[in-house]
Amino acid sequence: MANFIATPRLRPLALTDRRWLRFTAFTSYYFAQGVPIGLFSIAIPAALAEQGRTVAEVLWLAGWVNLPWALKLIVGPFMDRFRYLPMGNRRPWVMLAQTGLVASFVGMALFEPTLGGSLVPIAVCGIVINSFAASQDVAVDGMAIDVLPSNERGRANALMGFGQAAGFACYGALCTRLIHSIGIEGAALFCAASVGLILIVVAVVRERPGEKMMPWGSGQASAKHGLADRHIAQIGSDIFRVLLLPMSLLLMLVEFLNRFRDGIALGVFPVFGVQEIGLSDIQYADFSFWMTLGAAVLGALLGPSIDRFGARRFLLIALFGAAICHVVVGLLETLWTSMPFMVTLAVVNAAFGQLVFVTTIAIFMTICWSKVSATQFAIYMAMANLSRSIGSWVFASVDEFLDLGYRESFFVMAGLLIVAALLLTRFNASSHADRVEQLDSDREVVNL
Repeated sequence: MANFIATPRLRPLALTDRRWLRFTAFTSYYFAQGVPIGLFSIAIPAALAEQGRTVAEVLWLAGWVNLPWALKLIVGPFMDRFRYLPMGNRRPWVMLAQTGLVASFVGMALFEPTLGGSLVPIAVCGIVINSFAASQDVAVDGMAIDVLPSNERGRANALMGFGQAAGFACYGALCTRLIHSIGIEGAALFCAASVGLILIVVAVVRERPGEKMMPWGSGQASAKHGLADRHIAQIGSDIFRVLLLPMSLLLMLVEFLNRFRDGIALGVFPVFGVQEIGLSDIQYADFSFWMTLGAAVLGALLGPSIDRFGARRFLLIALFGAAICHVVVGLLETLWTSMPFMVTLAVVNAAFGQLVFVTTIAIFMTICWSKVSATQFAIYMAMANLSRSIGSWVFASVDEFLDLGYRESFFVMAGLLIVAALLLTRFNASSHADRVEQLDSDREVVNL
């Protein structure tokens, strides 16, 4: 009789089983989100600046292509209501959104928009692509809140921030070159292939052991999930109550000011770099790549420190630090031709900006109510991104009317950051926790 040697059966990959897998998977998911950001926030604006487009034109486009990120206001509750739990709480939505992202990049390549004429076709493509990217973001954030232990969130947020920053830095530089060599349609196809590779990770990594890999496969819903679907009205009532808590409103105002400034920077920075400093669009994209990647690495390294010392403290430092950088640039106009000076300030400002991004996510996760945490967090992020589009549109109109110079633009951005930092000093996490506990108590009384 032949002797058979038993081989150990490989255990299916599940996020809740392995910390390294959680960190790796969420970093890759955020990298996928960075791909369209790199194309529409670095490559295309730099190419437009190279062609002599104005700040107002670039801001108009930025406002439209970033608007879909506000869809989180709608998508979040929808995902909470309709779930296919045998495949996980949010994983089916991640797969669906990322598949749509791949398809929309292919659609952009077939549509063949041009940079030389009207910006409307590019805006339409950006809206469609970012609609899927924003939906993927909502699903990934909900998955992260669901499977990440609280003591891992600082490090995970730092790595997720690194993933997104690395994605848009790499693809900002790559797509700028691809636009020059094979056109915008070639850049779109390259983005589609890249996001498709990350889709494979989503397909093979489950949320929890025992769940289905695909709808037709074997598996069942985890006992960790609440199997009873709640009505949209109930979710909406809970969301309304927790969003109106004082500390929640305060943080939303802080983030509104910060993202309003981001919306201004989306148009000012590429035009300033290309038309004032004298960089080519490729040089600007390359510089953005190294600057953003370095800042992302710093943010990832600071993850454990954020867990240890608190996100609020780091956010306060980052807001004030970024404001100082803007003020210095505005005051020292005579040094704009000094490349070492401008590079140093840009790198320091990028580091502060990445720290703001990472710590803001961590704080918003902390103040979420467990009953509606995924939807609540999605709404925070949606309002933040809507603020960015508002900043782009408002400043485009103001710039056209007042004909502001770069100096005044930097002072406006600095003022927004300073006010945000001053408001943040009033944030009290323990007070918010007490109010959330009261919401839980009130909910239990209602359910009796």
